[in-house]
Amino acid sequence: MSEYVNACGLIDQAHYNEGMQAVEAELAKIRQDKELKTPDGKTLFVSYYPVSDAKGTVMLVHGFTENAYKFQEVINGFVTDGWSVVAYDQRGHGRSFREPGTIPTTVFIDRFETYIDDFKLVYDEYVAKEPGKKILFSHSMGGAVSLLALENTDKVFDKAVLSSPMLGLSFGKIPIPVVYAAASLKGLGEKRKEPMNPVVSFPKEGDFENSCDSSKCRYEYYFDKRLKDAYLQTQDPSINWGKQSVKACARVTSKRQTAKISIPVLLIQAGNDTVVKNESQDLFVSRTKGCEFYRVPGMKHELYMTDSEVLVPYWEKVFSFLS
Repeated sequence: MSEYVNACGLIDQAHYNEGMQAVEAELAKIRQDKELKTPDGKTLFVSYYPVSDAKGTVMLVHGFTENAYKFQEVINGFVTDGWSVVAYDQRGHGRSFREPGTIPTTVFIDRFETYIDDFKLVYDEYVAKEPGKKILFSHSMGGAVSLLALENTDKVFDKAVLSSPMLGLSFGKIPIPVVYAAASLKGLGEKRKEPMNPVVSFPKEGDFENSCDSSKCRYEYYFDKRLKDAYLQTQDPSINWGKQSVKACARVTSKRQTAKISIPVLLIQAGNDTVVKNESQDLFVSRTKGCEFYRVPGMKHELYMTDSEVLVPYWEKVFSFLS
């Protein structure tokens, strides 16, 4: 491994580009990619990173407009710590199935339960067959998908880590019922596939200040990758995605749902999150037995895209929880 990658698998931000290229080259040696067929005839792009004599398997579930590739540094951290990793592109993202008639930069979903069906398929095809502990790591929208997928089946995992989970969407000062009503009116007929905020194309220049990241070198490296790969350029919600996500957030924080979670859960909250509602995360923690809470003050939504002074204790907390 490169001199710019430490023993924990994290990259020296002063030499981030060189370190990240070395990480990608090493992971490519063990990565096994596959297009997994779903029962409805669609495809999910799955990447599997097997480790010899692994402690167990981590199932990684990415967030809205993301993809498995974006988590290369995260995957390297788990692999370095002795875990095999399964990561997949959720439908509408990355190299997985895209709904016909949807603008390429827009994410569409018919109903949130479809994400859950895909989650269970990946689990059955990969994680269930592996020996050792089974760990769930999810970010943002992946947190909502994961928690709903755990309904009545949470004991198939030993522990779950939720990083900035999407348990409530932030629309500024606009009340959620108003957003849902507006989306419902817009979403008649085929318009439900249209983006909430139509854009012409993916931007040619980055905007770190208004991004979800707190690490400029990590933001710029990934943005450069997005410019060169159309599969990485999703950025907008479709009207129906907004409707379905509002419903999912209400469900995942309900007393009925939280009572079904019985495995240990670590919820990590970004103190300066403007994408998801921290109040909804607080509500989930208060209602979920055995949920450990860890707050990172002052950081933006994507906590795994912060600089070393935050990232090191972040991963120390995760690995301490898993051990």
